[in-house]
Amino acid sequence: MKATLGSYAVLLLLLSQLLSGQENNADTFYREDQLYAGINYQIANSSAEGFFQEGLSSQLQIGLIRDIPISKSGRWAVGLGVGYERVNLRNNLQWDFEQVQARYFYAQRPSSFSYRSLALPLEVRWRSSTSTKYAFWRVYSGVKWNRNWTAEAQSRALLNDWLPTAYISVGYNTWNLQFAYTLRPLYDSTVLVFPTSTNNLRIVSIGLVFYLF
Repeated sequence: MKATLGSYAVLLLLLSQLLSGQENNADTFYREDQLYAGINYQIANSSAEGFFQEGLSSQLQIGLIRDIPISKSGRWAVGLGVGYERVNLRNNLQWDFEQVQARYFYAQRPSSFSYRSLALPLEVRWRSSTSTKYAFWRVYSGVKWNRNWTAEAQSRALLNDWLPTAYISVGYNTWNLQFAYTLRPLYDSTVLVFPTSTNNLRIVSIGLVFYLF
C-alpha cells in the first residue's frame, strides 16, 4: 500500500511539473491569425493608350495560413498557407478569338472579366501580441503565388498561369488594411496580340483583411 501511495505521489509530482512546464511554454510559444478572409478593390494599372477602368472591380479571398513562430516571444513568425480568391475586373478590354492568335481591342463600354485563383502565400509576420493578449498591432508582409483559371477555356488561355503578388497587411485587432501589387502582367503576351506595344497590365489591390482566429 505504501509503495502504491509512493508511486501515485511520484506520478502526481511529475504531472504537476509537466503542466507547469506547459504553462511556462504557453507564455512564449503560441500561434495567431491562421484563418483569414478579405475583400479588396482592384485597380487595373496600364499605360496603354485607350484603356480605361469603370465600375467596381473586386476581389474576395479566404484562406488558411500555418503560423510558425520564429522568436522566443512569439511576436515574430513565418506564415505559409493556401487560399481561394475570386476576382472580377471591369474595364473596356474586349477579345477577338476568331484569329489564329487571340487579339483584344478597346471597346466603348466596359465589361466584366472574372477569374479565380488558388493562392499560396508565404509571409513574415510581426505582432504586438502575447499568449493572453488578443487585441494587438500586426504587420504581415510577403509574396503569394496565384494559380489562375476561368470557366471558359478561351479566356483561361489569356491569363498567366502563375502570377506572383507582393502584399502587406497592417492593422489593429479586427481591422487590417491590405495593399497588394502583381509582379507580372495579368495577361500572357505569348498568347495575345496586343494593339499597342505595351503589355503591362498589372493589378493594384487595396482593401480589408480579417484574421478570424
